[in-house]
Amino acid sequence: MHVRLRIAAGQGVDVLCGLVGRGRVVRAARFALHRSRLDLPNHPRYNGERELPGWLLATVPAAGRVTAFDVGAHVGRWSRDLLGQAGRTGHRVDLHAFEPAPDTHRRLVAGLPATAHVHRLAVSDRPGELTLHLAGAYAGRNSLHPLDPVASTESVTATTIDEHATRHAIDHIDLLKIDAEGHDLRVLRGAERAFRAGAVSVAQFEYNHRWVPARHFLKDAFDLLEPLGYRIGKLTPHGVEWYPGWDPDLETFVEGNYVACTRPLARRLPGVRWWKKGTQTCTSA
Repeated sequence: MHVRLRIAAGQGVDVLCGLVGRGRVVRAARFALHRSRLDLPNHPRYNGERELPGWLLATVPAAGRVTAFDVGAHVGRWSRDLLGQAGRTGHRVDLHAFEPAPDTHRRLVAGLPATAHVHRLAVSDRPGELTLHLAGAYAGRNSLHPLDPVASTESVTATTIDEHATRHAIDHIDLLKIDAEGHDLRVLRGAERAFRAGAVSVAQFEYNHRWVPARHFLKDAFDLLEPLGYRIGKLTPHGVEWYPGWDPDLETFVEGNYVACTRPLARRLPGVRWWKKGTQTCTSA
């Protein structure tokens, strides 16, 4: 029966391609696939970036303190959103924001309160000097990996999450947000000691086509973090789509944000359910 349905569906697609053109069918199918997989537009209004801090703050007692790292802070939009939400809920935030591009760093400093710790540093898997590839002033795609085209390059100082936490006597990070334009996996690797100790409650990292020049896969993040007791899922405005493990179908390189979370906390965050006919199976923690 399934074979007959597949044959009939295939013939229907062939007819549709003949009527409207294969390009239009491909675009419509891609839209439907992305929408059904919750690969939503990568903008804070749609992708869950604004919701995640609120979900985390809801698990912290009122007037409690949270420590947040904003890696790849750019001009500070995410940091300001976090501080605004914390102000409304009465939480205190110890914020460390990292931005290596000089012009962008100056704008970041100007846009955040004096209580924020703003560092002109790149973050990687080892400290040292790295080459930052600049697409232009205040560009959001400046990267530690080569760009095409590139306007200029600059040598920048890099640290790691583990080194920075040790240097500043930070024993726990409640929320680690990473937007490193393809360098995200190396940032995660540079926090391995903290992850191993369970000293990071939630890490949000971006995954997209920029992982290709870096020669990294989403599987690398699973291999690093799952053995250390973390659950991984896709961030959406409705909750986190938790995965039971890595699967090849996840390697889409479609732009989105993923969450790595300690298992106890994962059970307290909203999860996206996948209902099957006649069952109540879901992927939530």
